[in-house]
Amino acid sequence: MLRSLLLLFMLSVLSLTPDAMALGNKQPEVSKEQAASLAQQRYPGKILKVQAESQHYRVRIIQADGRVITVLVDNRTGRVKRDEK
Repeated sequence: MLRSLLLLFMLSVLSLTPDAMALGNKQPEVSKEQAASLAQQRYPGKILKVQAESQHYRVRIIQADGRVITVLVDNRTGRVKRDEK
């Protein structure tokens, strides 16, 4: 019985590979600079501000016509979308 428990314990420890342990790690894969660049490629203009939030970056851009828009960039995937607020 003790051997079985020990074997199960060892197998569970070995299953915690770096990839498996990284799943619990919620570190952004996209940096602030990358988020600004991705937003600017999709919506040309001058970057005014980049703000990190829990799941995305909020990027403020002033466009050539003077309009200020807010763009959201997913901090894990880099997906860019316009904030329609």
